[in-house]
Amino acid sequence: MSSWIAPLTKRFAFVALLLSIFPTLEAQATTDSVAINKLLGQVKIHSTLAVDDAATLDSYARSPTISWQSHSGKLRAIKEHVNDLIEDCNQMSSLRGEGSAWQQETIDRINPLLHEIADHLTATVEHLKGNPDQTLMQAYRDYVHTNFELIDNTQKLISDFSSYSRSKDKAQTLEQKLELPTVAGERQ
Repeated sequence: MSSWIAPLTKRFAFVALLLSIFPTLEAQATTDSVAINKLLGQVKIHSTLAVDDAATLDSYARSPTISWQSHSGKLRAIKEHVNDLIEDCNQMSSLRGEGSAWQQETIDRINPLLHEIADHLTATVEHLKGNPDQTLMQAYRDYVHTNFELIDNTQKLISDFSSYSRSKDKAQTLEQKLELPTVAGERQ
């Protein structure tokens, strides 16, 4: 075998290996997971409930007639919704490898926000426990308002990803109905 054939053979073998791997990787990156989309819908519901309760608590912090027990009850409700969100996101994370690139990005962007919300919510609960008679003080108001902002911003992001999912599904259904050809390499 001449000296130039061996390196050339190795190059062809390497290229063949890459070509055999990339279609598999592309298929994984372009196929949406139905299970992740379903969980994303649940996450949207829980985030909407959490933001509604956070907005109510934010209004409580500006009212002198609301008892600390009402504040505590609303914090418990928010915590339940956030726990539900985290549970659903943990399930999405366990399915991450089955998801498309945008679904993986969704999971990667939502998870840290939920942990930040949980940490701040815990600090708010602890503050209220230590200072139940100070619900009108600026420190407590700041905790509560920051909770609202964190949850609201996260809910908006989740809603955007959920809308994207629905729009993408609708476009794919129309493509099939119209029998449009798919372009090679086009993301689904």
